[in-house]
Amino acid sequence: MTLFHREIAFRCALFPVILCLFAASLPGSQTLHAQAAGEKVEDILEYADLLFSRDQFGVAAQQYLIFIEENPKSPNLQIAWFRLGECYLKVNQVEDAIKSFNFLIETYRTGPFVGSAAYRLAVLRFNAKDYRNSETYFRVAKDQLTNPEARLQAQFYYARSLQLTQQVKEALAEFTKLMEAKAKEENPFYERAMLETARLSFELKDIEKALTIFKQLASEATTKEIKEEAIVRGGLLAAEAGQPEVSNELLAEALKFPDTSPWKNLAQVGAIFNAFTAENYDRVIGLYQNGAYTTPDDSRAKMLLIVGHSYRIKGDLTSALRLYSLVEGKYPDRNEGTEAGYRKLQILHQKGDRTLPELASRFAEKQHRIEAESEYIDMAWLMAAEWHFNEAETSASGPGSEFANKHFGDAARTYQKVRLDNIEEKYREVSLYKMAWSQIESGNAREGILSLTKFIKQHPDGNLASSALAKRAVAYQEQEDHDYALADFQDLSRKYPDAPEVEFALQQIALIYAHQKKTPEMINAYNELLKKFPDTNGAGEAHYWIGVGYFNLEQHQQAIPELETAREMDAEYGDKATLRLVICHYQLENIDKLATEAKHYFESAPAESSVEQRNKRASIPRPVLEYLGKKLALSGDHGRAEYFLSLISTPDDPQKTAAAIWKQLAESRKILKKHVLSITAYDHFLMQTERPSERATAYLNRGISQLCLKEFDAARNSAQESLRSQKEGRTNAEARILLGDIAAANGKLEEAAREYLVVSQIFADPEVTPHALTKAIKAYQSLGNREKAQQLQQDLSNQFPNYQPPASLDYDC
Repeated sequence: MTLFHREIAFRCALFPVILCLFAASLPGSQTLHAQAAGEKVEDILEYADLLFSRDQFGVAAQQYLIFIEENPKSPNLQIAWFRLGECYLKVNQVEDAIKSFNFLIETYRTGPFVGSAAYRLAVLRFNAKDYRNSETYFRVAKDQLTNPEARLQAQFYYARSLQLTQQVKEALAEFTKLMEAKAKEENPFYERAMLETARLSFELKDIEKALTIFKQLASEATTKEIKEEAIVRGGLLAAEAGQPEVSNELLAEALKFPDTSPWKNLAQVGAIFNAFTAENYDRVIGLYQNGAYTTPDDSRAKMLLIVGHSYRIKGDLTSALRLYSLVEGKYPDRNEGTEAGYRKLQILHQKGDRTLPELASRFAEKQHRIEAESEYIDMAWLMAAEWHFNEAETSASGPGSEFANKHFGDAARTYQKVRLDNIEEKYREVSLYKMAWSQIESGNAREGILSLTKFIKQHPDGNLASSALAKRAVAYQEQEDHDYALADFQDLSRKYPDAPEVEFALQQIALIYAHQKKTPEMINAYNELLKKFPDTNGAGEAHYWIGVGYFNLEQHQQAIPELETAREMDAEYGDKATLRLVICHYQLENIDKLATEAKHYFESAPAESSVEQRNKRASIPRPVLEYLGKKLALSGDHGRAEYFLSLISTPDDPQKTAAAIWKQLAESRKILKKHVLSITAYDHFLMQTERPSERATAYLNRGISQLCLKEFDAARNSAQESLRSQKEGRTNAEARILLGDIAAANGKLEEAAREYLVVSQIFADPEVTPHALTKAIKAYQSLGNREKAQQLQQDLSNQFPNYQPPASLDYDC
């Protein structure tokens, strides 16, 4: 905290004030010749002065030169030389002015005009930031000027020149003299000298003196700018001096400054630091949110960092990440940028963010270029390794899967980058352990065994010793060194009889049998585990693997009760068991139970799970769901058929779903009267099929759904496309009937009747033809053409005497 206040308060640049050449402040600017002790003013000089007074500086300069040349012994030569320099300044002949003033100083050494010339040169040097030379000229000016105000001004800037050339003690002495030169009420530089004295005292590490002066100025200063600066700097310095009450009081006053005050921003920053020191993180956040900050980079970087810390401590990780990212991006080569990058990684690690490994790698590589021995490098690698390790451990596909192996491999390689001696002691044991674990799980069993052997030797009494022994046994097993594996398991149960890994050891015995593909023995081993540990937390696991054993033996009927028991006993195996139950019922062709289990699997997904968690969850194989959907549709259970087929459809990328699925989805949705969705499915199907007969049928059914939605133009277009796709046959006839239905729905009964008649005349079918005739009869009846209707009714009776029309001639929409 002290460092924060020190830097934000006093590392501000001391910008020099650009001095103006106020002629009236210097002797000789008026009644110049009165300074010559009553000497007679020569005519040329008087003429030059007249020209000067009329701003004819170029001509005046010529006259002054004539005077100087013709009157080398005149007592007014100092006046002339000074005025000559003034003329040159007025016409921007700066170099000539400098020469004139320097000649005056070097020739005459003393006198008010020497002081005035020195002042002019000092101002030029000061404004050019040539403080070494401005110091020399201001010293001459303060010693030679006779005007009291001018002398005070020269003395002030002499002190400033000393200050700006890092002559701190000398500058402090001059400011002290300046304050002693005249009473405060009569000294226009008194408060400014006090302010610089406070600054210099701080620079000399005289904190007490600096704070005393700032507090005095805070209460007594009459100049608004000085008072505001004193209040803010006093508040910041009080915090550093261990006076939090004084600091808070002064900064509270500063927070009342108008927003236009250049010091309010710094006061807000100081208040933020004070609140952070007091662990008042809500106040830190509140002050930050209510302020607008334009502080120097040193203080801004630290301020943003501690605001990020406050958000993190309060649990607002999103805001903390935003602040840390800002600091890291804006100050990449500063310590604050490094720490912000590290803290960001910590939050990503805490959240299990998928971007962590890549960001940690970038951070470590960049930091290595800056400070190769930094512990942040090793901690970054450690977090990345932990992320990979956790990804592998929580893989839904289980140990040995491609996903898990990949992440274990990444974890092993990343753990190897961690220099154990460069991280805290508390992380070393577990890092070595997980590195060994990762090496084994990723398939590098030999390296893993070596690492575990090293671990067991270094940490024989550690909390992970029994687990390491068990893991090494598993590694031996994976290398088919089953005798070594059994020996380790036996050592574990003997040396660590109370260790939780004893149960694990028995589990691994079963796994050895599994590795040897001795599935019955594995089943027996797990049954033995359940016998010895009837109340074990691993009972669900045992039942699960017994079920898996039967599953692998294709004894699906025996697998089902074991998997159901595993799911009931241990929620961890809910998804895994359900997935296998789905496959079991699939193999046994238990369609109803298959549907029940599959739906249970989808509905049991955590409602509030993140996208990342949902992506980790294993999926039921698409062929199983496709098979299930088609079987349900064939049985007339279109509701459940549509549910499962929808799950494997890809409406955002229709080409990824087979045409057959879109077709079945469309048909089921049409039957379910989900016409909008049915039309969409038919559209996707039509994009994938080129067979005319299939296209004709799809267009026909799409048109029916569009008619149901009263989208008459679209329905007509679909019917016409169906006709173009199938030039003859039943589908063609039904498409013509659809055209008639569309016309009838639009109130165009004559057109509808014509379409129906065409079908009855060109297509002979025991169902379609009488259906078309019946629709035509109804149309003519509605048109009032009873004669035509009776004629068609007679044709219908003659041609199809046994035809019974449906209760409704309209589509079931």
